[in-house]
Amino acid sequence: MEKNLKIGILKILAISALVTFSIQSFSDNKADVDLWGNTGFVKAMPWAPEFHRENTFSFTDPHHSWINHEWFAEYIFNKVHNTWGNTGLLGVKLLLGLMIIALLANQVTKNCTTPILQFLFLALTISTMGYGFSIRPHLFTYLMLVLFLTLLKNHANKQPALLLLLPILGVIWTNLHGAFFIGIILLTVYVFSEYAKLLYNGRFNHQKSFALLLPSTCFLLIAVSLINPYGLQLWNFIIDSAVTPRTYLSEWAPFNPISGFWDHSDFMALSVLTLGSFFFSHRKKDPTWICILIMAFLSAIVLRRNIPVFAIVACYVVPEHIEDAFASRTRRLISILPKPLLITLLSFLIACSAWFTIKVNKINPLEIEVPQERYPVSIVSFIQQNNIKGNMFVFFDWAEYCIWKLYPDCRVFLDGRFTDAYRKETVTDYLNLLYTRKGWENTLQKYPIDIILIHKNNPSAKAISDLKEWKLLCESDVATLFLRENIYSNIAGKIPGEKPLRLERASSSFFP
Repeated sequence: MEKNLKIGILKILAISALVTFSIQSFSDNKADVDLWGNTGFVKAMPWAPEFHRENTFSFTDPHHSWINHEWFAEYIFNKVHNTWGNTGLLGVKLLLGLMIIALLANQVTKNCTTPILQFLFLALTISTMGYGFSIRPHLFTYLMLVLFLTLLKNHANKQPALLLLLPILGVIWTNLHGAFFIGIILLTVYVFSEYAKLLYNGRFNHQKSFALLLPSTCFLLIAVSLINPYGLQLWNFIIDSAVTPRTYLSEWAPFNPISGFWDHSDFMALSVLTLGSFFFSHRKKDPTWICILIMAFLSAIVLRRNIPVFAIVACYVVPEHIEDAFASRTRRLISILPKPLLITLLSFLIACSAWFTIKVNKINPLEIEVPQERYPVSIVSFIQQNNIKGNMFVFFDWAEYCIWKLYPDCRVFLDGRFTDAYRKETVTDYLNLLYTRKGWENTLQKYPIDIILIHKNNPSAKAISDLKEWKLLCESDVATLFLRENIYSNIAGKIPGEKPLRLERASSSFFP
């Protein structure tokens, strides 16, 4: 009786530890660079006149068509923020994270029956998924991927009619986030692999309804992807984005095991565990799911932003092999450890997760904080207070923040949407000036720039300060503000004090 009670307590504590760890991993309240765009760009449905189809936030390409591949997710974020504010946005992010983990936990426990292995594998998955878990539309891609995988893994062979749910989900996914093509690739690989298995095993005629439904579902999923505000143009954009390298964005860079060791040690551990489980497991490996897992792993190596995708896919492939490879040894080890010790460890983990969630590196866990060491909060406030207007060259990580705060008085040169809403020539000219590449001065002559707001230590800050037609008006710990000479002369005389001004940090800064 006492033993059963301790096991029951352990089970409750293990679930509680995973829940609190999930909350800690998914509740980061620091503003992401795309937060302002994801919350403020889409305030109306596509059929309304207020829906932005051109890049009106920019002075460089104001009439450039804007293919917003995540418009529906941004619409949802906007409505949530208007109704429930910062807390609502954080709540949506946390809710999506917990829904994903609940579905993954259900899958893991189906294929792995050893509690300690379930716990450790899920904890590693949660940690790996925590990378980049900000208020962005890609959260919906994670959820949709989980739903696709669940249907294919658990129901495709047994209840083929349920495959028809995939095109329905596909319409929603297409409008939530541009990574909907992941679902199409997943289903295409699944169809080809399953066909090969049916033909190899001579079971095509025995499972004819399943075999006929597979390609039909795949074609239908591709067809419904055209149900979006842009039609075929969305696909043109997706293909163009896929072949355009973005080495200036860290999340678009390949995974580097040396520089990324501390940030992605969990991903490396999950990869090693996956490889080890396949090596030591005697369980038959399903070629369909091995192929899907390899593709997910390679996508994470090529682009760091796909690391959570690998963690999700691993939950549908790896647990059964972990069970076969390590269950007997793990059970023997756990049987040796005293139950009170395990109870103490789990209680400690719960307390640590709760402490980190509420207290560590947070002013208010229910508010979205704008770190002043990352954003030019004081300078943007200074621009507002002194009614400074004009065309602004601003560091792209800050551009959406400036649009939120200063538009339409100030329009930006470029923002984080890059080729989603700007010509490639504009992006090239921007980067030339930002990094003072050869001919960078031509950008200042080519475009009617009035204001420059850049990092204090950016190479271009020193280069611009040496130009006679540009004047440094003020600076903060993180940024410098330059004005073109004619604008500077109109503004500087109205502002008391010696120039350049040194701006102090505000006491606190929250979104918006």
